[in-house]
Amino acid sequence: MRTAPFAPYPLFVLPMPEDAARAVAAALVARGEDVRGVNGALPAVQALADELGRSVGGMAEVYEHTRLWVLGDLAEPSAPPPGRLRAATEDDLELCLAWFRGFEAAAAEQTGRAPRADMAEQFERDDVAARVQDGRVWLWEDESGEVVHLTAFNAPSFGVARVGPVYTPTEHRGRGLAAAAVAAVSRMLVDEGARVCLFTDQANPTSNKVYASVGFVPVVDMANLLITTPAPA
Repeated sequence: MRTAPFAPYPLFVLPMPEDAARAVAAALVARGEDVRGVNGALPAVQALADELGRSVGGMAEVYEHTRLWVLGDLAEPSAPPPGRLRAATEDDLELCLAWFRGFEAAAAEQTGRAPRADMAEQFERDDVAARVQDGRVWLWEDESGEVVHLTAFNAPSFGVARVGPVYTPTEHRGRGLAAAAVAAVSRMLVDEGARVCLFTDQANPTSNKVYASVGFVPVVDMANLLITTPAPA
């Protein structure tokens, strides 16, 4: 088990029997751990969060239902939008940083959920700069040269690369940019020998439909949960 690298460092819960998940929760409480967030595979993550909530006199609340997808047979769009995909450069850093940071708020807006900084991946300038320097951030330029979309990915780990974030500003959505860019980036990763995965918010039918259309297959349903306690009287 590991934690996310940002406060409040929510636990990442792997699949396990529900009895084991409750036992883990009991061990965390006995150790004096103050766990405020958990993220992982259902139903284990729900069982662990519920037990943690009961142990502190509170409850577990679902913040987000997510889904893990793995690329099957890649289906690249037959008619991609006008423009081209190119690697981000140092000159694009400020735009990339703004879009990395705006991704969670935009994703929450699309699902009608209030964004919470403590449940979102945090992006620092140096981190985004390193991704740009490593060639892990790609931008779509339209025919006029305007940058209208960003698709990034994590460096492969144990042969698996995770695509994300994928961001299109509101005024450029509905043009097939995400499908074209994700398919192209996935092709590059596959050609390098990586297995490709990504996560979606189950409450966003658009993104789920887009990724299914280019060959991603759902693997497991997951959830992000918050552990809440009553306010002091």
